[in-house]
Amino acid sequence: MEDKSFELFTEEELKLHEEFTRCQNWEEVQAFLKKVEKLNESSENNDIPYYDMTTEEFCKKYGLVTHEEIFAKYGL
Repeated sequence: MEDKSFELFTEEELKLHEEFTRCQNWEEVQAFLKKVEKLNESSENNDIPYYDMTTEEFCKKYGLVTHEEIFAKYGL
């Protein structure tokens, strides 16, 4: 059975995998891991912000229709 896990990798992940497989000794592996650690540190600050608001406040802020309005309009 053929391994299809590489099909799920992005181009960047494929490049990192190829670079890792080219490592020939422990020092090269450690250098590679340090490089990957720096890449991971730069992407850690991509958290989704938390907004503390109710559904009604959200609908009012963004001009959306509330579920009560939909229920009233269609008689549900």
